[in-house]
Amino acid sequence: MLLERIRLKTFGCFQQQDFELHDGINLIFGPNFSGKSTLVNAIFFTLTGKPIVPRVDASAIKSAKAYSGTAGLQFVVNGERYQLFRATGKRIQLRSEKNGAWQVLFDEKRVRVTEALLQERFGIMHEQLALTTFLREGEIFEFLARQSTTRRDILHTLLGIDRLIQVRQRFIDTRRIAKREQGRIRAHQNSLRFNAQNVNEAEITRIEAKLKDLEAAYGAETGDSALIAEWVQHQSRLQKQLDTLTQQQNEALGGFNDIGQLREIITDIETAIQEASGLEAKRDKLIQRTGRLESEIAALTSVCNTLRTLIESDEQHCPTCYQQVEQEVVQRIVDEKAEEKSQRSAELVTHKQALETETENLKSRRELEQRLQTLQTLSTQCQQRAKEIDKIQTELEALTSRLSERGVQQSEQIPATLDKPQLKAQIDSERERLGKLKQEEAVRLDRLGALQRVNRDAAKVERTLLSIELACTGIDKTIEALQRQILKPAEDELHHWLDKMQLFSTSGGNEGQTRVDLQRDHLLPSLNIDGADRSLMLLSGSEKMFLYLCFKVALAKVLGNPGFFVFDDPTLHLDGERKTLMVDFIHQLAEEHQVIVTSYDEDVRAGLEGAHLIEMRREA
Repeated sequence: MLLERIRLKTFGCFQQQDFELHDGINLIFGPNFSGKSTLVNAIFFTLTGKPIVPRVDASAIKSAKAYSGTAGLQFVVNGERYQLFRATGKRIQLRSEKNGAWQVLFDEKRVRVTEALLQERFGIMHEQLALTTFLREGEIFEFLARQSTTRRDILHTLLGIDRLIQVRQRFIDTRRIAKREQGRIRAHQNSLRFNAQNVNEAEITRIEAKLKDLEAAYGAETGDSALIAEWVQHQSRLQKQLDTLTQQQNEALGGFNDIGQLREIITDIETAIQEASGLEAKRDKLIQRTGRLESEIAALTSVCNTLRTLIESDEQHCPTCYQQVEQEVVQRIVDEKAEEKSQRSAELVTHKQALETETENLKSRRELEQRLQTLQTLSTQCQQRAKEIDKIQTELEALTSRLSERGVQQSEQIPATLDKPQLKAQIDSERERLGKLKQEEAVRLDRLGALQRVNRDAAKVERTLLSIELACTGIDKTIEALQRQILKPAEDELHHWLDKMQLFSTSGGNEGQTRVDLQRDHLLPSLNIDGADRSLMLLSGSEKMFLYLCFKVALAKVLGNPGFFVFDDPTLHLDGERKTLMVDFIHQLAEEHQVIVTSYDEDVRAGLEGAHLIEMRREA
């Protein structure tokens, strides 16, 4: 980026004035209170939308009696010429030169939209420009006085690590939730702990054998008539249970012929839901595209209205840039924007129709999911009931077989005459005990199934925690790799400039071995000279200034300098020897970059002879 012109209107101490800039060194020279720092602030404000001094409101940099102030820059990027204007009222306009005429690319008040566009098109970032390109008065002392955590946050923003840290924090939050769920599952596991061994199996077998003997003895002592009568009564009870369960099964199935047909319908619904699995993503894309088209149509409408107002007004000059209005050119731009708006509107209608269709499809799929859940519950109930029916049928068939062996048909009525009540009572007692044991076995099996499900949930949470740990470790390694890949070249470049400037030397007059570890020290809290750590706060003011400038140049080279540096009075508080060194530093820097320097020192003016001079005068 090569800056060509600064344009100001009711900005700071300037009512309306332009300043030309050249390639190489530009010296803004003049006494105090002549507006030198205002020009530096104008460049920074135009590019970032913020004053160069932190925690100062943008409205404070306009002229005192003006409603709004405007600062503008004309610059060249990749052979393309642009004009960028920014008002303290947060309005921003970008133009590009096409065939000798200026064309408005966007005219917006939405800060986030414009900043994103500028970053995408020109790579303009507030933190990066502030730390690598501009030097304002007192900046070095504020930077060194910051806490290490603040410098670390600045480092992460510059390297683009802040987003990775946000992702890692989300993983950490997810891990916290997963650990909480893991604790709940473990508590549930402990509540379900029991002896999984079937301790009642042997007892159930023993009681069944004993009952068989008792029933045989009962039949031998009382005659077949009493035993057969009991069997017939038991058969009647089983048949009633079977009829009841069969009726409940038929009522549950409703319009289905059998469980097989129910399962086929469930399979068909699952297939349909699977085929419609991508509806949410498709609908979200349509929503995003519709929102983007509405924003573009609103922006085009705003541009057309602005340009039509400019054509219809009696003024012959643009109220923003004060250039002469060529109505034919502006009308052509309006027609182009109107045609583009029409195309966008047609696309918007098409996308809205598609969005309505996808919304209806998604609604239908959700109804299918609800239907599937209902049918799955019904299928589970029918399967459980079918198992009970099979069990009763098996027992009923066995009992019917016994009666058939005795030559008794189901329709026959057998009188019961019990001769041995005590034997009958013992049989009833054993049957009651057998029923309780079987009930306990059913409870045990149910608890066993619940425990198995909880164990599966615990294993799933363990896998989730392992995945989160691996993800956090991967992000940490990525952050470390980014720091090594970016900060190591920055350290090498910083050491190159320190050696070039010959700032620090041993007592014998030879050059000392000065080292700075940017990664360990979070951006310059200390440096190492000849193996000994030395705090930056113990350096002289000139040493701090030169070290900080070398640091800026090194970071700018690694992170990507926009093509220029802006130094506001860099020789302040420097003696004659250090001023000469600063002038040499600026000359070396100008071999590859455009440099803009402000000063009121005649020695600096003489040292930068041949630079493009912008001479400032203090108004009375």
